[in-house]
Amino acid sequence: MKKSLFVAAIVALTSVPALACEMPQNKPAIPDPTTAVTAQMVKTNNEVKAYVRATEDYLSCAKLSSADARKTEDELRDYADAFNKTIREFKKLNS
Repeated sequence: MKKSLFVAAIVALTSVPALACEMPQNKPAIPDPTTAVTAQMVKTNNEVKAYVRATEDYLSCAKLSSADARKTEDELRDYADAFNKTIREFKKLNS
């Protein structure tokens, strides 16, 4: 039993890098801070963090030109900045 779990874990770990080298397509929508509720902001925060992490993983394994990598990094930074601005506004409105 332990041997089969070990083999399954090894197979899963070795197949992850192949899957990780795809650009994530599920960019979470940023909620309106004036109408959002705390649970929605927490859920979106977790989704944004996962999206950013997946995009960073993609950038580390993809063989992009410097210009394409920089463009993707800039887009990711702008997206994260927009979400952080939304969080600050949400906190300001709900404090």
